[in-house]
Amino acid sequence: MEPMPQKPPLCDLRPAGLHQSRPPRQRTFLNGKLVYGEGVLAPDGALTLDCTIRDISEGGVKIVLSKCQPLPAELYLIVIKYCVAYRAKVAWLDYPARGLEFRGTHPLDAALPGELAFLRRLWGDLSARSGLGPSF
Repeated sequence: MEPMPQKPPLCDLRPAGLHQSRPPRQRTFLNGKLVYGEGVLAPDGALTLDCTIRDISEGGVKIVLSKCQPLPAELYLIVIKYCVAYRAKVAWLDYPARGLEFRGTHPLDAALPGELAFLRRLWGDLSARSGLGPSF
């Protein structure tokens, strides 16, 4: 008696456009501030750079810089309007755009570890200048 032939594995019959390897992105036009440098834990030595956030998802963002500025592999992104800072890693470069992958989220209106308190101070300064003002 011959063994029954095995069924071929089921194919994914969804159209290619429905398969997404990353979370859906929401188009935006938000102001952001990149924070990095040897002095990140000492805000007087931290470097900051303005950016525009062009799209955002649970996993990361696409940012645009006005200059061809090199960035370190790891940094913080403050999203002024949302009162949040993300620890992020540069995932891709396509000047003037960059993709950042989120590695951690820090709500700036909640308690922060002491070494990250500078992020709240930076956000407070930025939001006061933009007219948003701190909500805490």
